[in-house]
Amino acid sequence: MEQKNSPIEAARQTLIQLMQRKLPPTPDNFRSVYDEIMGIKSVDQSAELGKALQKVLQQAGKKKPKYVAVAQAIGPLIENGDWAKVEEQLAKLFPFGTATSDVEEANWSNVIRNLLKQLEVSHKGVTLSRKKEGLSKVLVNFASDSDVLAQKIQALVNSWGLSGTSDAVVSSDNALAPDETTVPATTQSVTSTNAVIGSSQWRDMLLRAFELVIIPNLEAVPDIHQKAVNLFARMKKASNEQSLIICAADLKSILLSVEMQRDQQGRIHESLLQLLRLVLSSMAEMVQSEDQWLYAQTTVISDIVSKPVNLNTLYDAESSLKELVYKQAQLKPALTEAKDTLKKMVTTFVDRLVDMTESTSDYHDKIEAYQKKIETTDNISELNVLLNNILDDTRSIGLTVQRTRDEFLNSQKQAQAAEKRIDELTAELDYIGQVAHQDYLTGALNRRGMDEALEREFNRADRHNTTLCVAMLDIDHFKKLNDTLGHTTGDEALTHLVKVLKEVLRTTDVLARYGGEEFIIILPDTPKDEAVKVITRVQRELTKNFFMHNNERVLITFSAGVAERVGDETPEVLIPRADAALYKAKHSGRNRVIAAENLPETLV
Repeated sequence: MEQKNSPIEAARQTLIQLMQRKLPPTPDNFRSVYDEIMGIKSVDQSAELGKALQKVLQQAGKKKPKYVAVAQAIGPLIENGDWAKVEEQLAKLFPFGTATSDVEEANWSNVIRNLLKQLEVSHKGVTLSRKKEGLSKVLVNFASDSDVLAQKIQALVNSWGLSGTSDAVVSSDNALAPDETTVPATTQSVTSTNAVIGSSQWRDMLLRAFELVIIPNLEAVPDIHQKAVNLFARMKKASNEQSLIICAADLKSILLSVEMQRDQQGRIHESLLQLLRLVLSSMAEMVQSEDQWLYAQTTVISDIVSKPVNLNTLYDAESSLKELVYKQAQLKPALTEAKDTLKKMVTTFVDRLVDMTESTSDYHDKIEAYQKKIETTDNISELNVLLNNILDDTRSIGLTVQRTRDEFLNSQKQAQAAEKRIDELTAELDYIGQVAHQDYLTGALNRRGMDEALEREFNRADRHNTTLCVAMLDIDHFKKLNDTLGHTTGDEALTHLVKVLKEVLRTTDVLARYGGEEFIIILPDTPKDEAVKVITRVQRELTKNFFMHNNERVLITFSAGVAERVGDETPEVLIPRADAALYKAKHSGRNRVIAAENLPETLV
């Protein structure tokens, strides 16, 4: 069930809503928002005064319609607290007391003089009888208010000069809008028709938006969802101002509930993401050295949740993860089979070795028995028999040894083939694992892959005592390219740059996307001057390979900074030095390569 807010919690939520809506914390604003949250309607003294004033004006309007118009006009103004406009509307009732009044006292001498003159003048399409008929209608409809009557007569006379458009002027519907009497009747009619059509269209669109957007978002909160459904039914049937005002009050309450529900869903979403990050981090540490299959999959998901999540990112990640799982599923049975084959070969080898040992042991036992018999016998025939048995046993053990030797050689070949197959499959799996460290868009290494590559190359440089350089490059005027040609074209430009980089860079160089339009290049066993030449060669190649957009050439350039590792410098120190050199290249005309040496201390 829906829980009622406590007064303290409602007050806290009121202050939050005032801040979010950027409203000053005035008593009226606080009371209005507080009532929305609590679902109540507190007594508003100014509103009560306004109702009393409206009632008096409505009574006065029975004799003078202009009071009715003012009464209808000040109602919304009092509700909104716009007292300046209320004063302005009331001033219309007393033209002698203010200079800003829209209604002036009638100068009847001028009105009658102009009326008589225009009655005698011939107007195209307006006969004298039609003029008299229109004047008669005006006198009947506006006789109760002399000021409005004078204005209507003057408007009627003016309309005769506009090819007889007096019908709308003499209509009693205009009695409540004296400030529009000078507007031609045809314009008023068209405007009124367009207003009705426009308001109907807006009503339909708002109802449809409420049905398709707000109601479905409340399905998780049954009580509020049912209120929204009931309100929608009432909104469709609303036919007067009072019913619309009631619906508007209920709508405010429901919209507030939607906002609070959205805020709660946002917090739940962020908490679940954080929980997933913790689980993935723990899993990655446990399986990194033992199960490369699961580690690669964990890495893919970790890369996803480490960045802002949107639908396109999830689709790309799902595709990459499916491809990774599919490739691993294809390779794993072959690797398992190769390992099982190797195990069987080792088992066979041990079994054959045992058999050979047993055969050799039996042979030695027989030889010792033959030796004893030879020592105790003098019979030549018996000696011949013993000699033949010795030859047979020797021949038998020889064949056994030869067979075992052949089996050993064959097993050795099979073991070598299985070992080679295992190495190939393992290398392929390692490559698939590396793909999980690639940036989805460009194919370069992502930040995780870059961190692992930096650690690997720095350790190698330490072991072999070799030099190492890091280059950081940034596409020139990339924001302008994005704003002019669109983000999709910007993505294609990044892909084009990476393609050219991979074609020019050496096989030992490592390319990674650092973020946005920035890239890191690791150049192992490369001194600074040589690294500058490599990056400059990439720049030249990029100017030759134009980026094509809608069959038009688009020149892409980049600025780069190169830093050589000094001593046992860590990536956390070396990369900022390369970034400082990049900064200098950007501010030296762009499309340049600057080495990080003799830089000002403020940049290093």
